[in-house]
Amino acid sequence: MDLLCPLSTIRKKNSSTAPWLSDVLRNNRRELRSAARKWKKSKLDTDLTSYRTLLSKLSLDVTSAKTSFYKEKLETSAQDPRKLHNIFSSLLNPPAPPAPSSLTAEDFATFYTEKIERICQTFTSLPTSPTSHSQHSATPSLTQLSTVASEEVLQITRSCNPTTCPLDPIPSAMLQTISPDLLPFITTVINGSLTSGHVPTVFKKATVIPILKKPALDPSDISNYRPVPLLSFLSKILKRVVCNQLSDYLMQNNLHDPNQSGFKAAHSTETALLAVTEKLHAARSAKLSSVLLDLSAAFDTVNHKTLLSTLTSLGICGTAWEWFASYLDGGRD
Repeated sequence: MDLLCPLSTIRKKNSSTAPWLSDVLRNNRRELRSAARKWKKSKLDTDLTSYRTLLSKLSLDVTSAKTSFYKEKLETSAQDPRKLHNIFSSLLNPPAPPAPSSLTAEDFATFYTEKIERICQTFTSLPTSPTSHSQHSATPSLTQLSTVASEEVLQITRSCNPTTCPLDPIPSAMLQTISPDLLPFITTVINGSLTSGHVPTVFKKATVIPILKKPALDPSDISNYRPVPLLSFLSKILKRVVCNQLSDYLMQNNLHDPNQSGFKAAHSTETALLAVTEKLHAARSAKLSSVLLDLSAAFDTVNHKTLLSTLTSLGICGTAWEWFASYLDGGRD
């Protein structure tokens, strides 16, 4: 056991929790999250009412607990002016937001473009052109993306997070509300894209927002920002439809990478950490060295030709392959 599973000592990290958060409130919070998950799956009005009731009750209980906590804290510190001052300062003077930056949209566009170009220049070999998808004879194969019924489109529309992008003509929450009336038109647009193997240009546009990686970082340093693209709501629905069909195809034919944990059923960051930890323990037992890599701009440096070649090798051909080629082609209308 010492060779296969050697003991290792790690320091436990004590996460700071709200001092007024009692066991009762924690239990109520778990019940609220459970009710939220139940409503998201069922979409029943009774489950929504139950969720709203628990949410209102938890909000009142948290407010009452915070009031009692600070009331007791002020009473015990009544004879100590310094403690009273610190308490009032923490309540009345929250941490100041980061100073506004003078960086412009052109600065960010230039920085990210040059960053990707520098990384790509370090590649030792150029990717090969994708294999002709029309002549691919791999079995199994996915030649055509299936059209979807209106009920499936409605379910995906309602299950998506209603985040509104500046490219959306109306708020996403409003679109979800009136989606039954617009369902025939949305379904026609989505099925038209699936059958033709063509993605409308408007669905490939995104609003990119730079966000500081950590609040304490210098806002004047452009390298401290992370670009976050925001797609239109209808574009997300189309992507979800294609993602569901591609995932089903890969799962049914056992084509998933065995080391993949993201975007895979019954897998998460937890399974990824368990796999990495197990391999590190095995390497340590075998007295081997281990190297961990943190790739910079991993998704942005994926070569489109290499990606299309990979899709071809997985049996994706015909209009299904053309749909992905169309989505990756920023210049095609």
